Amino acid sequence: MEDTMSLTNEQSLKQRNWVFLLIFGLLLNIIVSFTSDLGLDTHVHMARDSSLAESKEATLPWGHTRPLDPMASDPEYAPSLDFGWYHFLPSLENNVHLLGFSLMCMLISITILIFKIYGSTANGISVAAIVAIHPTFIFATGRVFPEVIVAIFTVLMIFGLLIYEKWQSWIGILSSSIISGLSMGLILFVKGINPWYCIVVTFLILLWHSADKIEKWNEFTRSPSFAIKIGIFGTLIGLFFVAIISDSGTFYTVKSETLRFTSALLVASVDVILIYGLFGMILWPFIGNNLRKIWGINSHEIAGMVGLISVLTTAIIFYIAALWTYESKLWEADWPWMMWTMGNNGRYISMLMVPTFFMIYRIHQIDPNTVTPFTAKKKTKSMLLGICLIIPLSLLTAIHGQTMWTDDAAEILSDNMDNGEDFLFVHDATLGMHYLYTFHSEIDEVYSRDITGHWRDPNSEWEIELFSEEEWSNRGNLSGIRWIVLSPGIEWENPPEEWGYITGRADFMNGGGEWKIYSNQIIIQS
Repeated sequence: MEDTMSLTNEQSLKQRNWVFLLIFGLLLNIIVSFTSDLGLDTHVHMARDSSLAESKEATLPWGHTRPLDPMASDPEYAPSLDFGWYHFLPSLENNVHLLGFSLMCMLISITILIFKIYGSTANGISVAAIVAIHPTFIFATGRVFPEVIVAIFTVLMIFGLLIYEKWQSWIGILSSSIISGLSMGLILFVKGINPWYCIVVTFLILLWHSADKIEKWNEFTRSPSFAIKIGIFGTLIGLFFVAIISDSGTFYTVKSETLRFTSALLVASVDVILIYGLFGMILWPFIGNNLRKIWGINSHEIAGMVGLISVLTTAIIFYIAALWTYESKLWEADWPWMMWTMGNNGRYISMLMVPTFFMIYRIHQIDPNTVTPFTAKKKTKSMLLGICLIIPLSLLTAIHGQTMWTDDAAEILSDNMDNGEDFLFVHDATLGMHYLYTFHSEIDEVYSRDITGHWRDPNSEWEIELFSEEEWSNRGNLSGIRWIVLSPGIEWENPPEEWGYITGRADFMNGGGEWKIYSNQIIIQS
């Protein structure tokens, strides 16, 4: 009797700790909504959304972020995009931040819900707490990146996948396939990919469930180990096929830059699986035990979830490697440095955080000897250590947030530029166009004032172009430039005497250094 009471008290105390951790995580997400500027990609999406409101076409008003000339922008080259995160973003920055926090609350709620449906609200709260303190999600909340909403749609995919287990009829099969497929379509839509590709996912899930109704195929459809193998190799074959038939774009570099892509694939695997997966999601204390148990489990449900996680993990690694390769060639950037610069792309694996924890929970229901973060005392210290290692990163992400030195420069331009004027932004090629669009968000009434921003790489010979009085190929016309913004570390060696300048400093987290605004007009600094 005393032992039972002691155990109950211990469990109650543990649950209260998880609740406190969840509240702490929510507070961090609230803080980051106030401390962080919007992310670079979010600024780009907002510019595209404002273009849609003005011109009925979702173009980028100052030129595509992947220009034809790797050293210069061209406002005239701005292909329209039919799908993307911009559809979900409000026009006002405060409302965008509200959206980011609201989505985080929704992810936490749906996490608790899926565990509650399958019998454990307490474990749902525990997983929700880990989600709430996860640096990637705090990062995404502050910058309003789509990782949170993608994670929500991924949980809906799991909901859809599990319908078949409760409704093993042809109607159940169709319902499961359609719901999971539509969820995949929403993920593709958010990422700017044609959502109709979700038909492939719908068909594969339909095929997977249908095959399970044939008894002689049960040894495959109920084998998690087989699902892992077919998930990984099937995805790789499919993606390599896409790369082979591509004649341009991100996947084309897989065959045009095979050696570089191969090295990127190895680094991306470490980035996604080890850094952002096992460490970032605090899976390392117990994932090994669960992987060993998987090989002996006979379950269509577990096989389906394991297969889905394998497919998406493989696709994420492959895409990141292709993206690094493509961007490095596009910007003619140093290869190893490019992977370091874009290393945070590994955060895309966060979409699988809740499904992975839920899969572990379901494995434990089948085999109580499996190790979970909620039941195994021998892993309590490891779990606590993992949380302690993560919290400093979470605190740094929330308290510091993201700042942009371009905000101060944009405010000066906004106060000084006349209607119809252009400005030139000089920044290194890597992310140069993305930083240009932070000005678009911060300059007041940028559309109605008809202000246009141009970007040039420091090595683009922009000084010669500026005074050449002619438009260079695949570049915008600089003849009307009266304002020039130089990023920290970039100098104008011989500016004309009539061009004065003012300076400002970027903080340490923005790389430090002094930025300058040159103009042949009078500059009034507020």
